Parts: sequence; C-alpha cells; structure tokens
Amino acid sequence: MKHGDISNHRGFVIGFRCENNLLKYKDDSLTDKFMNSIQGKTKRAEVDQKVYSLMSYLYWNTEYTVMLVIDEKNYTKEAEEYLADFPFNQVATVIKNVSEVTMMLNTGELTYFVTDDILDRNSVNSKYAVSVDEFNTILKRRVKRFE
Repeated sequence: MKHGDISNHRGFVIGFRCENNLLKYKDDSLTDKFMNSIQGKTKRAEVDQKVYSLMSYLYWNTEYTVMLVIDEKNYTKEAEEYLADFPFNQVATVIKNVSEVTMMLNTGELTYFVTDDILDRNSVNSKYAVSVDEFNTILKRRVKRFE
C-alpha cells in the first residue's frame, strides 16, 4: 500500500504452458503433414488432468490470475474455440521461443511459469519456472502459512 492507495497492488499471475504441458499433442499423422491442419492437431490432443486440476483450483478457489502461455502459430481460431471452456483468465502468445517468458517473469507480468517440460524451464532460466509438482508444494506452503 503506497500513500494509502490499495489499488496499486497486483495479484499473482501464474502462467501455464499449453504445448506439451496442458495439451499433449499426439504424433503428427499423414493428414497433419499434408493438410497442415492445426485444427485436427488440437482436437486430437490429450488434456493432462494434473495440470488441468491445478489450473481449475487456482482459477476457482484463489485470487490468483491464471495465464495460458501458447505459441502464436498454434493459437488459431480453432484452438481458441477448443480452449474456451478451460479455466484461465488471459492468454499470452509467444512469438519466437519460450525464452520470452523470462522477460515476463523479470518485469512482473508473470509471477510463476509452470511447465513439466525441462527444456522450457531451462530456456526460461529462472527460479520461478517450476514443474507442476514443485508449484503444488509452493502452493501448499503458502496456503498453510495464511490459514
């Protein structure tokens, strides 16, 4: 609180990686290669239930903002429609590579970046890029401390 104004405080923003974390894409089939169909790729993706349940908990039961981090090339109209019912507040598109998330973490746009992909976490190169299990541990400590 600065000068008696409480409106300048921003809540925590937790970013979840979409590709190979929330959505596990199946191997490219011949139709994907020949037709370049992202729509088919998205509809055939499997949802990781552990990530989905964590996102749902944060969205419905906490004051945190849930951000979905997705590659710009994969964020098509079809993907937007498919993800419409998922529990998140905003979408961040990554243009070149995941290391753009480093800037988001450094500027405070993101508080934590959650992904199970070790390559993504290493590309971000931050102690605030964590796996789903690590974030569950952090979240449990924070909830217990404030009860």
